[in-house]
This record gives sequence, C-alpha cells and structure tokens, in this order.
Amino acid sequence: MNVVNKRSGRFIVVIGLIGSLAWTPREIFACSTILVGKEATSDGSVLMSSSCDGDIMGLIYVMPAQKYPQGTRLPMYWNLPRPKTHQEYLSNLRKGYEHVGYLPVEQTYRSIILAGNVENMTTGGMNEHGLTIAIEFLPMRSGLACTHGVVGPNSNHWTTSLIANGLMRAKTARQAIGTIGDMVERYGFQYYRAPHAGVALPIADDKEAWLMEIFGPGQQWTPDSGKPGGVWCAQRIPDGEVGCSANRSRIGKVDLEDREMFVASPNIHSLAEELGIWRRGDPFVWHDVYGGPGGTYNSLREWRALSLAAPSMSLKATGNPVVDRYPFSVKPDKPLTVQRLMAVMRDGYEGTEFDLTEHPAFNPNGKKSPLARPWGPTELFDLLEIEPKRALCTPTSGYVFVAQLRDWLPDSFGNCLWFAYGPAYTSCFAPVYAGVTDLPDAWDQGPDYTRIRRDQTPWNFRLVFSLANNLRYQDAMQDIRRMFRPAEAAFFDIQAHVERTAAEVAAKEGTKGVERFLNAYAEHCLKQVGYAYHELVDYLMFRYLVDHSEVAPPKLPAIGAPVIPAAPDDG
Repeated sequence: MNVVNKRSGRFIVVIGLIGSLAWTPREIFACSTILVGKEATSDGSVLMSSSCDGDIMGLIYVMPAQKYPQGTRLPMYWNLPRPKTHQEYLSNLRKGYEHVGYLPVEQTYRSIILAGNVENMTTGGMNEHGLTIAIEFLPMRSGLACTHGVVGPNSNHWTTSLIANGLMRAKTARQAIGTIGDMVERYGFQYYRAPHAGVALPIADDKEAWLMEIFGPGQQWTPDSGKPGGVWCAQRIPDGEVGCSANRSRIGKVDLEDREMFVASPNIHSLAEELGIWRRGDPFVWHDVYGGPGGTYNSLREWRALSLAAPSMSLKATGNPVVDRYPFSVKPDKPLTVQRLMAVMRDGYEGTEFDLTEHPAFNPNGKKSPLARPWGPTELFDLLEIEPKRALCTPTSGYVFVAQLRDWLPDSFGNCLWFAYGPAYTSCFAPVYAGVTDLPDAWDQGPDYTRIRRDQTPWNFRLVFSLANNLRYQDAMQDIRRMFRPAEAAFFDIQAHVERTAAEVAAKEGTKGVERFLNAYAEHCLKQVGYAYHELVDYLMFRYLVDHSEVAPPKLPAIGAPVIPAAPDDG
C-alpha cells in the first residue's frame, strides 16, 4: 500500500535538497522515542514521544477511511523506483513495475499520516482510534539481510508500508503488532533506507505501549521456503514505567510464557539456531542475538532519557556502548506529563558533562559566546575541535510529536497528537486531535523541493531552525523560546475546555459535528502557529543575519491565542 498526499494525488518527485540549507552532521539517520505506561503519567494517559531525524522535510496529512468490496486485493511490487528527475520518473512509468503479489484488504481506518517527504514514505502517525506508531532503524547482525524475497527496499511493502498498514488496519497496539508481524512473516522484510538494518516500531494505544523490533530472515530465505520472512519480537512497557528507543535494539531477555508482556514470531529461537548464532540451552538475549552494539550516539541518548525520568537511579554513561546497556524501562521518580515529554525531546544534555555549550571553546575568558550551541554545522565543530554529541534533540528532525492517549474519553478527542515540524528545540507543538478529517493546505501539502516556498509551513519551520543554527544561537534561541512557550502554555490552559465543548458537540450533533468542531480547532491553532513562524523568519533574518536591527520587524511575532469553536446553541 503506497500512501500519497490526498491533495496532490500523485507521487512527489524529488529534485534534491536545497543546498543553501544543507549541513553535514555526523549522525543524521537516527530517531529518538520515549514510551510511558498509563500508571507512570500524571493523569493516566499513555504517552509516546518521537522524532523523525533522517534529515528530511516532514509532512502531516489525513488519509480518509475506506471500505473495499469483498475480495479486494492491492497489488504489491518489488520496487517502486525513486526518480531523481522528472524525465527519470516518466521513464520509470513507461518501463512499469515488477509485480510480485497481492495484499488483501477489506477496510482501512482514517489516519493522521506522518511522512518523510524526501521519499514519500510513511514514518508514523495516529489513526482514528488513537493507535500511534513511529519508526527507528536498528543495527542488525551480519547475515540476516535478505534480497531474495518478495519485498525490495523500495517496494510498496517496505518498512514504511508496514506502518501504514498497521495504522489503517488495526484498532489497538496488539492488533497492529499482529498485522505487521503477519506481513513480515509472509512477504519478507527489508528496511527501506538500509537493506542491512533492522527496524524498531514503537506502538501505543490508549491502554498499552509496546516496542516492536524486526530483523531479516537470513540471506537464503525465499517466499516458498515455508519459513517466516523475518524475525520479530515485541515487548510491552510496564504500566508504571518509562521506556525508550534510540536506534539500537532494546529488547533483552524474552519470556514468551508472559503473554501480557511479550509476543514474537514463531522462529525467534529456531532462526538463531539455524544460522549458528545461538545454541539452545545458552542464555537468549534478543539484542545480542539479532541486534548490534550500536555506538555512543545510541547509548548516550538511552542514558539521558532514562536518567531524566528516574534521576534517583544514578545511571552511568561510560561512553562504551557495549558496557552501557540500560534497563528496558524504569519507574519514574515523578509522574510524567505531555509538557515534560516535550522538554525531554528538546534536551541537549544541559547540566551534564556532555553539554557542549559549556565547552571551553565556546566560553573564552569564562564568558559564554553567543555562538555556543549543542549542535550545528560540522565545519564549525571541526574548526573548534569539538566532538559533537548526538542528543535527544537534533537539527535533522523532520518532525516531532507527543501522542497523548486517554481511554476514559471518546477516541476522537481523547487522543491528541501534539505535533511540530522540524526539531523540537525551535518548534511549537500544536494540538491535532484523532477526530480531525482535514488540515490546512499550508500544513498538509508536500513541500516544494525545487524552491523555497514561504507559503508552505514546513519551509518556514526549516528556515527558523536553519537560521538559529547558523546565527548567534544563544540570542536567537531566546527569541524563539519567547515566542513558542506562551503559545504552548495557552494550548494546555484551554485543553480541558476544548474537550468539554467537544463532548457537548458530540451529544448534540454526533460524530460529524465533533469532526467539524475538531477540524475548526485544529485549523485555527495550526494557522496561528504557521503565520507566526512565517513572520519569525523575517524577524530573525533582519535582526541577526542582515544585522540591521533598525529595519527588523518592530517586535517579536506572537502566536495568536487559541480560540474554541462555538458549541451548538441549546435553542
């Protein structure tokens, strides 16, 4: 199933990234996810936060629900080529695609799709029932990758299609795990950007949070072998705990007798025996058998996420990823909130020995330079001989979200996707409820890659963080925070009122009325945020880049106060 923007109705041909905004961090294809059980939050919500950090331009749009005639099957292809030019795109159309099979489908659920628009790929989202999925690549043991199966790295059954199928065909996390697992076992597995990597799929609903990990079936697997086309395992986050994932396998010992906490493919042990990487009777540790040790850019983020949740555990970071293996989940010192997860996703190791803004090169004569920053262009760090540390937050994020999932409210407004384009540290989170059926054009249309389009919201977010990264970081960030912090506080201040009004609308106007109400609220919030970021680009450029503060906009832009759409009149 290949998911495209409902408004464009076509594949988006990527000409190339805009060179003027390009930069070259050492680790760009890395994502960070936090999962929180319902008894570890302040109000009983299940929470998930995740950033898609592949140095992509993000995209958010709504894919409507659809019912198909009985017996409908969607065609599957070996590869859907990714053209670099329009001429190559037309040539691919003339040559056609290699058909390899069919995927049965009966009904799909409406979904808020999150995508990495560079390759038109589904990288996460939330469906109408609140089911939420994200993605991370994982190092995989050598010898597990397979190129002989039904799926290729660019087929419409690549990793991102697993996410789309999970969102559109499942109501709960357990159902999504089953759907995705069945597809892997039947058709095979390849990670879409790196065929020799595995994948982690954080999956949550309003009752449970899970981490699913998938690896290849071995080089010799074929679809007619009768064996599963991949090996996978999913572990549940305990209700009272917090877990994380940072691009290396996190599942350790597996207890398949505990079906409340673990589920796995039938070949979880037999494949390891067959490949000679584990002997029955030896300890079975999933991440050692099938995963890889990763690097410090993995282990430091795990350490930081868990330490922020439970500082009393005094977890240590030695810098050796083999030694630095942390618990799958921890009990937080204090219940977590959406706001707290937003802060975690903005973290740059502040207050730790890994805080690069405290590096002597950024603090000449004991005074912090306005150029001091926790991340930025590789050339700057090379010049100053500073070794960057991959943090939970990174400028390579295409988007970041916090999913707030509550089982005591109706799905449509009990589940909220707090979404931001770009990296969390420069971006304002805005509420998008699961019940929306439409989003503003400036937000949900794929960005133009051939030129900078100021009428497209993703470009303005990208320009803001690019300016912050390349200007006087300390000063620019003060301005950016002064703009988004009051807006986020205002969103939270009226959240309960919004949801009470939604309940009134539901009682009087039913499902369609709630959808109209939530669409109107999302449209207002997103337009206010989008307009402010459009103005913020001009403000930052005149204040810091052109260095003519006298012609800068007279004051910092403000995000307009949120407005609750009117409830139906009792009369």
